[in-house]
Amino acid sequence: MPKPDRPTPYTAPQELHDLAFRYGLAVDNLDAAMLGSIFTAQGVIRGHGHSGARYLGADGWQRMIAEVQASFQRTMHNVFNQTFEQAPDGTLTGLTTGIASHLLPADPGTKSHRVLDFAMRYHNRYAVEGGAWKFAERALEVLWVETREAQQFNLEMLGRELKGFTAVD
Repeated sequence: MPKPDRPTPYTAPQELHDLAFRYGLAVDNLDAAMLGSIFTAQGVIRGHGHSGARYLGADGWQRMIAEVQASFQRTMHNVFNQTFEQAPDGTLTGLTTGIASHLLPADPGTKSHRVLDFAMRYHNRYAVEGGAWKFAERALEVLWVETREAQQFNLEMLGRELKGFTAVD
């Protein structure tokens, strides 16, 4: 039985789970407005263990998206696990794990790309604002990184059964 002064597991509504999915979608689509819509007015992103805000408010979301766009050709965020806890004072926190893949620009004169994968955890704090659950804080903890080679997709990579699919530019 949990101790009364410690957080207890919380069965979260789908709305809370969706925040992590929408976060990935916003970053992958370079959509600062969507990113801002899932954070409280004073919502913040910081590095785990750091007290200062890395990104805060509309200007912060714009700057974050600009940094992603300047650094990577494309990103793909994959959410794996999410857990939630509620403190005795009602504060709701959670942990989200996943892999964020970052396609680096191709080296000059080649078609080959490198992918930089972050194995990560987000330490989240949630709040209701305007009648909806939102992130009040996300603290990013990168556990390790991996790099690998990748190529842009083209139809020649598919077998004859899948030739009806088209590539996304």
